[in-house]
Amino acid sequence: MSAMGGGSSTHQVLGYIGLGLLFLVLLNLLVRKLGGWRRLFRWIKRETSRTVHAFTDPIRDRVRYRRRLRFLMRVLRNHAGWAQAEQAMTFAAAVDSAMVPYALALTKRRIGVLVAGSAVERPLPEPWEKDEDDPRLWWIPRDELAEYSLPSSHTPAQTPLLVCLGTGSEGRSAIMIDLLAGPPSLSVYGVPRTAKAVVQALAAQLDVRLPAGAVDVAEGIHDRHDGLRLDEALKRIGAWFVVGAAPVEQAVPSGVRLVSLGVARGSSRLVEATAERGLRLHGAASWLKIDPLPLARAVARSVRRLPPHDFETRGPARPATTTDDLDDLRVPAGVSGVSVLGPDQGRPIDRPTDASTPKATSWT
Repeated sequence: MSAMGGGSSTHQVLGYIGLGLLFLVLLNLLVRKLGGWRRLFRWIKRETSRTVHAFTDPIRDRVRYRRRLRFLMRVLRNHAGWAQAEQAMTFAAAVDSAMVPYALALTKRRIGVLVAGSAVERPLPEPWEKDEDDPRLWWIPRDELAEYSLPSSHTPAQTPLLVCLGTGSEGRSAIMIDLLAGPPSLSVYGVPRTAKAVVQALAAQLDVRLPAGAVDVAEGIHDRHDGLRLDEALKRIGAWFVVGAAPVEQAVPSGVRLVSLGVARGSSRLVEATAERGLRLHGAASWLKIDPLPLARAVARSVRRLPPHDFETRGPARPATTTDDLDDLRVPAGVSGVSVLGPDQGRPIDRPTDASTPKATSWT
């Protein structure tokens, strides 16, 4: 009996081995039809990576958002940082009269000023230095600003009016733009949700930094604010900045500046809200990517602690701007991110930028 039982067990083992070999042969044939074992392993690796990212990316994005939110809140509440940023813009304007500073990156130790104009090869005076990869990005250490002095022949026309647009792509710099530099209009367009949130944040910064009555927020900007129609707001006596969303049929009045949701007619600096939930500042280097996602909440939490602007140095009033007037820039075309939108056109004509410009290695 035991011998018979042992033979049966042997037959069972051989049968299992045969089935295993048959499975391996069939599996090998199937894998060959799919492209081979290497292709199968690559597919398994790719799908595993996608599954891992599906779980970890939302957590990583949330952590990055909260880190950049805290960074922007520290920047917005730091009055010394705002003062140093304004100093850097003023000092940069005195370095070369052919170059016009219009934006900057505020980091922990340095300030990088973005300038428009024809880049020249001559070196900058100390302590300024050009970025290795972008000659229109000038860096100055923040601790050098206290000892720096303007040339006796230079008299600043007005204090820069800076507003924050968000963080740099690495999250270690705050990107600010001077609303008094360049054309009298700033147009934010593109993805509606992002563009509207950015315009609302800009309106809040202006409203707090400028005296009462200097800013007029027209209808269509905030759901809980019933403002004037844009054409009426532009005519209101005492308004220096008008924030609106409707198309402007007439030229911007003399002495008034416009921040528009959508592309304004006439001479306008363009800020595009991209599908990647970022901002593109037209005219700046193509590598400059701005993250506006933490801006709205950072402004909401810090708006009452923003420093006031030196309103008394608002400078001389500008003449009304027509739809084909770009003379107010006084810089060569193609470097200032300006569009002209005619009455029968539906989108801006973008000035070309150098797409081959590499990312500035020291933009941190």
